[in-house]
Amino acid sequence: MTSDSTSTGGSGIRRARAGWVLALAATVLPGFTATAQPAAADSTGYHIYAHGFLSDGIAGYNASDSGQPTPIAGRATPGSLNWPQAPTPDGRFLFVAPGSNPQLIPYAIGPGGELTAGAPLAMPDAPVDIIFAPNNRDAFVVVGLQNALVVPVRIGADGTPSLNGAAMPFGESLDGIASGTVSPDGKQLYVASLLPRQLLVFDINADGSVSPVKQRVSTGLNPIYPRVTPDGRHVYVINEISGSVSGFSRAEDGSLTEVAGSPYPTGMLPHVTSITPDGRFLYVPNMGSGHISSFAVEPNGVLTPLPDVAFAPEKPGTFAESSAMSPSGDVLWALGTDPVRGGEEILRRFTVGSDGVLDLDESVAIYTGTYVADGRTMSLVPRR
Repeated sequence: MTSDSTSTGGSGIRRARAGWVLALAATVLPGFTATAQPAAADSTGYHIYAHGFLSDGIAGYNASDSGQPTPIAGRATPGSLNWPQAPTPDGRFLFVAPGSNPQLIPYAIGPGGELTAGAPLAMPDAPVDIIFAPNNRDAFVVVGLQNALVVPVRIGADGTPSLNGAAMPFGESLDGIASGTVSPDGKQLYVASLLPRQLLVFDINADGSVSPVKQRVSTGLNPIYPRVTPDGRHVYVINEISGSVSGFSRAEDGSLTEVAGSPYPTGMLPHVTSITPDGRFLYVPNMGSGHISSFAVEPNGVLTPLPDVAFAPEKPGTFAESSAMSPSGDVLWALGTDPVRGGEEILRRFTVGSDGVLDLDESVAIYTGTYVADGRTMSLVPRR
């Protein structure tokens, strides 16, 4: 594990990514980031965890909105071909789901960020995403290389996962190459189904099970990473191949209506989004362009473009793919892949201006020793 410091600032320069990454994007499945944490002062810092789709091992760092991140001792090894990871909302556990051995693996998060593995739960197909309800008890695993299913999971007090009733089918083979999110009130599950180009709406029952799909809305090509605003009024989903983000207004019953002006252009191959805790700004890393797309979120759900900011202007071809917002909303963390170093991941920090414009922190450029950031490969967990 090594770390480099950079000495160049951000820019809006767009660069075409190496062809191997474009080819990889057609085959690697997406994951999803959890709902943004409530705003809080950055007094105790947080843990950042990163894994690579094409490597085993989770790299951990103790970090804050200022200063250099420090590595967490040890490295959990859940397996390779690992698309999703997600923490419980209370920050007690990190869950990882490798595709090579379909299972859900819980890790208890220690005071210093160390990870201790618990008993895994077998999955009926390759896991594509892990989604937690706000109550810390109910979770949903989307699987679907062969069978499109939402698998309801109950999380025990010690972090042990168990099946919570029958899985809910929602489509044909490959329909479940999907990623999702839960509304802040815990009443709806939203799943972006890649090949059918649809965003699906499920009601979440009191026992943690889900209803059959109650609404399907059309999106662009390859919808991934839906995100509900913290106030629950709007839902945004990335259109990976279309290079855009679709916006929807959310009704009281959870149903969706597309926002005027949607979809909104991003860069090439947009990926894991982040939103500030106050819901004012949305950020979209692009794994096919050299910048992070930024938007102001208007009260009516319309997205107003802000200036693009380069992820790694001194490293052509190194583009951001996953992102996470700090609890304060003052810092955005982004994880990218450096083709010059064989696909090794690089972690960078951006400050969020009062106007929502990002500024690259030149002092932070950490190589993680994990490889290929395509997918939900980074989590931020506030320290307890």
